[in-house]
Amino acid sequence: MTRRALCIVNPAAGKRTANEDDLARALAIVRDASFALEVRETAAEKPSAADLARAAVVEGFDAVIACGGDGTVQPVAHALLGTDVVLGILPFGTYMNVANGLGLPLEPIPAARVIARGDVVAVDVGAVAGKHFLETAGIGIDAELFGAARLAERGRWGRALRRLWRGITQSSYVLDLVVDGTPHRHRAYQALVANSPYYLWAFHVSPDSRMDDGYLDVAVYARMRRRELAAAVLGFLLSGSYARSPVSYRGKRIELSAERPLPVHADGQLVARTPATFECVRGALRVFAAGSSPT
Repeated sequence: MTRRALCIVNPAAGKRTANEDDLARALAIVRDASFALEVRETAAEKPSAADLARAAVVEGFDAVIACGGDGTVQPVAHALLGTDVVLGILPFGTYMNVANGLGLPLEPIPAARVIARGDVVAVDVGAVAGKHFLETAGIGIDAELFGAARLAERGRWGRALRRLWRGITQSSYVLDLVVDGTPHRHRAYQALVANSPYYLWAFHVSPDSRMDDGYLDVAVYARMRRRELAAAVLGFLLSGSYARSPVSYRGKRIELSAERPLPVHADGQLVARTPATFECVRGALRVFAAGSSPT
């Protein structure tokens, strides 16, 4: 049976592992698998990837294939949440955290073969303050790291370094968590709530995080002396892991508060201040993928 699919192409994507012929070859693989493809490109002003994805839902497409990096995949995925439209990912970006978290190939030709097979997996998303996140939400240094990463990607290195310094020099705080009804208290510099194993520059949050298990993973990074903290953040930026392991929890509902209101981000966008409640929305997004996401 032929399925209608809209392919949303970001012509400015990084093409980390692709060459100029890969998009045409990938789309040919999908077309040969009985997909009726229509291709539309994003633009600097309008239309955005989210605009095109929302239009695809209204127009009755069966699938939307996002061709680009996480900056293309994320808004497309958000537009498809709670619908029957299936997301396909052709990776042409730099880090591809969503594809990586789903266990998808990180090159467009193998990824096109996954779409062509047509296997669909229902994956989870996180929710906080009325906003959804595919990767992580968090408070503390993490919010500053996310902000610094986004600024660095746009070449604003001065502002990125200032945000990083602000994170390193901040004070710790008393953090109260309630994980599925069980309370915990820590003095910490940051806390992550993860739906995916990967975030930022493809850093690994937790070896146990999955996108299809109905749970969120919580990582609390305990208090350190200022010099230890600076060394830990530098080591994290260089290696993608902290020298000191975080305290970890897993739950479907996480209530988080601090001794003072702190900014809360969802996939790098500031959405609220503490106190905040994070919830796992089970199976909210349908994706072409090869079985369960990895541990």
